[in-house]
Amino acid sequence: MDERNKETQLSLEELYVSAVNLYRHSVADKDFVQMKEMFQQLGAYRDSAKYLQKCEDFLAYSDGNKVSFGNYKDRALVWTVLCTDGPRCLLLADAPVEYMYFHQERDNTPWSTCALRRWLNKQFLEEAFSLQERMNILLMPHQNNTDPRWHDENGPDTRDKAFVFNLKELDEYLPRLEDRAIGEWWWLRGHGCSNLNQQVVYKDGTIYENGVSSNAPDLGVRPAMWVRRKR
Repeated sequence: MDERNKETQLSLEELYVSAVNLYRHSVADKDFVQMKEMFQQLGAYRDSAKYLQKCEDFLAYSDGNKVSFGNYKDRALVWTVLCTDGPRCLLLADAPVEYMYFHQERDNTPWSTCALRRWLNKQFLEEAFSLQERMNILLMPHQNNTDPRWHDENGPDTRDKAFVFNLKELDEYLPRLEDRAIGEWWWLRGHGCSNLNQQVVYKDGTIYENGVSSNAPDLGVRPAMWVRRKR
């Protein structure tokens, strides 16, 4: 090997080592963009192609992107990435995954003990996701704030893998009306003007804050979840 080839080989190895070290220690999107460019420069050198794919998988779960994750009733589930936080991100289903009641009985059952929460975190997770996918869905704390206008208690805070938004989260992650509108009604998890009712999102994205009966059987369930980003 002549001196020029030795220098080229050394330069590729230095770039490769630098890129791999960055990959091992970084969780920031800007670093993954940089790593992607580095592995693209490396081409077929060593296992650069494998790392390039890992970078692309990670960046696929970036703010605003659409991703396919899970499968329910023979239909691939499509989600929008609403927020990223380093190695994790918040997903919201683009369409209702099911149509059902918040709770079977029309009573004051809050989110913490309702049928919808049990179904989402048991049956839905088991039917829609593989074991590996379920391992990447994070158990996260959720506040169940009481709406000061109604003074109806929304129950204790919870820890969930799958959940539906409350009004505060809806305003934070989907502040624009057009982003909420899917042509169907879908559940929120806060009580309305009565603890027998639950708040919902209208077809046009507006919010029915007074709420509908918690045992209404045909409202859409649009789950959200925090997941580990692929890498």
